[in-house]
Amino acid sequence: MLELQIRTFGQTRVLLGDQEVRWSAQSARDLLLYLLSFPEGRTRSQLFADLWEQDVNSTTRNRFRVTLHRLRTSLGLPGAVTEQHGRYRLAPAVWRSSDVYALYAGLNEAEHDAATDRTGALERAVQTYGGDFLAGEDAEWALNAREEHKSAYVRATLELSLLHCEHQDCGHSVQALVGALQADPYVGEQYHQRLMTCLSVVESKYTAIEHYRRFLKFLRDDVNDLPMADTLALAARVKAGEHICQRLDGPLQELPLARHCPLTPDGRCAGEWQALLDQDRDPPIAPLPPS
Repeated sequence: MLELQIRTFGQTRVLLGDQEVRWSAQSARDLLLYLLSFPEGRTRSQLFADLWEQDVNSTTRNRFRVTLHRLRTSLGLPGAVTEQHGRYRLAPAVWRSSDVYALYAGLNEAEHDAATDRTGALERAVQTYGGDFLAGEDAEWALNAREEHKSAYVRATLELSLLHCEHQDCGHSVQALVGALQADPYVGEQYHQRLMTCLSVVESKYTAIEHYRRFLKFLRDDVNDLPMADTLALAARVKAGEHICQRLDGPLQELPLARHCPLTPDGRCAGEWQALLDQDRDPPIAPLPPS
């Protein structure tokens, strides 16, 4: 049985083995990617409204049946999409073939497995993120999922930067911090301050001031705002050649990892997403017999 791989970060590809899946219709591919954005599943009325902007009627019901058949046939997996209590969702084995699942599985391991190497788990998680989720797709459901996944990646990368800082691994700390700010420059001015500080230590005051000037331009052009007073003061200290290291200013605060799911009171993912993360021995889906 060929391995299914669903790649959605930075590029969108669906592979069986090393070959692109051959879709008999674009709608089948769209249905797969849509369901990938909703681990809790979707009803037919939600599907029709989001994907086709149509209500449920005899014509759309038939269109959906055909599309569902085409999706299962293209993947060679009759159980790729399941239905329970009127909600359609991807089977766990299909979920686990996606980079979306790999991202959140790594975050889940870092958060809840006491025996794991937290830094290593976070590194494995963020390495799965190669860019925006379903880049180029402008439907509202895709935009919402894109922002949620980006938030999860950014928070995890910031956490990774702090962990590297705690271990005095300044180079990797800077690398992680740069990745977070490239993905989301709006995440917070305090992280631009931290990057200025780290760059002044790891590279030079000139590199730190170069980032400061890019940040000023970003504030002016994109935010129409001015830097905070402590950012100006920090820049002055860096320009003066002071040796500044925020790690010496007190204990670093651990950041909560962003989730693509509601949380229970103990901080675990609620509902279907946590069930998917917890299922590590789900039987494989039987492939369709050869035609």
